[in-house]
Amino acid sequence: MGIDMSDTSDRLLYAAINLIAEKGYKAVSTKEIAKEASVSEMTLFRHFGTKQGILEAAIDRFYYSTSMKELFEKNIVWDLEKDLFMISESYHKLMKKNQKVILIAFKEGNSIDGLYNQINKHPRQLKELLIYYFLEMQQQGKIKFDGNVESLAMTYLYMVYGEFVSRHFVEGHQITSIDSDEFIYSAVQLFVNALKKSD
Repeated sequence: MGIDMSDTSDRLLYAAINLIAEKGYKAVSTKEIAKEASVSEMTLFRHFGTKQGILEAAIDRFYYSTSMKELFEKNIVWDLEKDLFMISESYHKLMKKNQKVILIAFKEGNSIDGLYNQINKHPRQLKELLIYYFLEMQQQGKIKFDGNVESLAMTYLYMVYGEFVSRHFVEGHQITSIDSDEFIYSAVQLFVNALKKSD
């Protein structure tokens, strides 16, 4: 989802994300956000009501759930290896693109009422998409898994999320020299080998 800098709402959201990621939620005022977006503070209030309102709108606008939903609706080919590669690569691209929003979630999640609920809508929706995918693959006879499909979806989700976080938010403390592409390849192969039906 691109940013339209001619659109007032997008400019405000983009300014809010940049300033809050840099300075922290409490240190940034609505006046400062409005100035950065080249609009009046009244315009900000008219569009989003409050500083928390603009942050919540920015999370919904720039997080990944809408893009992932479209990907599942349009790009799934019902081939486990191809689908998991495509999902993994798309997830990492979206997370990298929206890194500032994720940084804010880490820094501010506990300090703003209701923010974690707003943030957690996105991984919850991805979990539901993965559950649907794995159940459908079971019904089509393309994978074999006897356990709880939610645990399968969460294993996959924690794997791709954990790799992203450790690579992008733990500076100087990386525990591997393996690059992201190699990790994704290995992880997908593990899933494919564990879930494929024996002939």
